[in-house]
Amino acid sequence: MTMTLSPEQDARARKNYSQLMQRLGSVGNAAVAHAVGCDESTISRMKPEKFQEFSQILAVLDLKIVPTEARCFNEKEIEAILQIAKTRMEQLEGIHQLEWN
Repeated sequence: MTMTLSPEQDARARKNYSQLMQRLGSVGNAAVAHAVGCDESTISRMKPEKFQEFSQILAVLDLKIVPTEARCFNEKEIEAILQIAKTRMEQLEGIHQLEWN
């Protein structure tokens, strides 16, 4: 399967593939094979080509692979929150302005 990816998608596909290979290396083919109900050799044969294709498909779909413990945030929302915080901090002249009655 030959895909035509943009440079950004190609970069994301490489990162996706890297994440897959790192995690597969730490978990092991046997554990993955057992979990999905196939032979360990099936996972080994899939590695180079199929995992790379899967990584490219994810990139085309504008998806990326992240660990389950990672948290994702909308960049625009965070920028807006930071701008509001910066503006408010610039308005503060002293700690007495933080007191509530």
